[in-house]
Amino acid sequence: MTRPEHATAPTAPGRLGQAIGVDELRTYLGALDTWRASRKRELDQIDAAALRSDEADSYTADLTLAMTMWQSVSDRWGELTRIWDSGRVGPQQQEQMSRVIWGTGAGGGSAAMTGTMMGLSLVEACRLSDALTATLRARLSFDPMAADVAARIQATRATLERCAEQLADSRATRPASLPDIDALTRRLDELAARARRGSDVSGPFAAIEAAAAKAERDLIVAGAAHRDLGRDYRATLARRRELEAEAEELFRLVDRTRAAVVPTPKLAVPDVSRLGKVPQTREALDAFRARLELVAAAMRQIRDTYTRALGEPAVLLGLLQAFAAKAKANGRANDPLVALVKEQAEAALSAVPCHIQDARNTVENYQRLIVPVPGGGI
Repeated sequence: MTRPEHATAPTAPGRLGQAIGVDELRTYLGALDTWRASRKRELDQIDAAALRSDEADSYTADLTLAMTMWQSVSDRWGELTRIWDSGRVGPQQQEQMSRVIWGTGAGGGSAAMTGTMMGLSLVEACRLSDALTATLRARLSFDPMAADVAARIQATRATLERCAEQLADSRATRPASLPDIDALTRRLDELAARARRGSDVSGPFAAIEAAAAKAERDLIVAGAAHRDLGRDYRATLARRRELEAEAEELFRLVDRTRAAVVPTPKLAVPDVSRLGKVPQTREALDAFRARLELVAAAMRQIRDTYTRALGEPAVLLGLLQAFAAKAKANGRANDPLVALVKEQAEAALSAVPCHIQDARNTVENYQRLIVPVPGGGI
């Protein structure tokens, strides 16, 4: 079996909102490009090994996620290269590259992973790729404990330290399957001491390595989901405020229509406050957003219905004027009855409120009367 190389994502320079130095960007782009190429070869080797495994299907989900994450990183590396433009960058481009590196955004990938990708920065996507790949390596037993035992223990300890930092800094919900990070760290220290004394700790260490990688993956995904939840919560608050303001406009539209037209439609403006407070859990928030959009659809129907009702007298007046021009052209305007009905229609349409059914009937009568009578005088 070909032993895959162990690519580790380079440390990203700067921080969000900071214009990163040109030399730092050059070094990071080169290192990230090397990491991309190495990670792709590593994933291809892991994929081939998984296909040869008796339990190939059990690796599909993690492999798909790992490949998706690699594509996400690759897409954003391409965006960085485009902005970099062979080093022709100024302060604006440097800040823009900082946003691509540290800001969250959608990378490439399948539709199923879109929600996760949306909440990950490039740095987090690289770390998640490292964690996923470490898990797959351990599961496929690529690495018997050998000369690289110290490096692997050090890398696993770094993974556990990052997990502890994320738990301390994050307000995201702790994943239900997350192991006790402190207990894993103590167990790793015990295994490291045994390994230094020459003991074979390959079995227990592989389990800790896999658990650490999975824990980091779960924490990164949980953090991304928490940021997505916060973003959606804020967007839902804004949407609710928009609909509350729209409801006030609709009440005014209804009042104007009732004053101008009789009878008016009988649609009630929804009371947005009856939906309650915007929830802060994912399932409840999604349900609330769905109800909010039902309210928005109802408001659109109300606006359209009352706008048509309010504007109908003007529409009928336009028709009456068009019919009057036609009557003048064909001579029917001189007929006393035609003239009388025109006056009645104008009076009906200028009344406040306008009795719309009477106005419709009068305009329709006028339309019928302006048709020339065959062989009938004028």
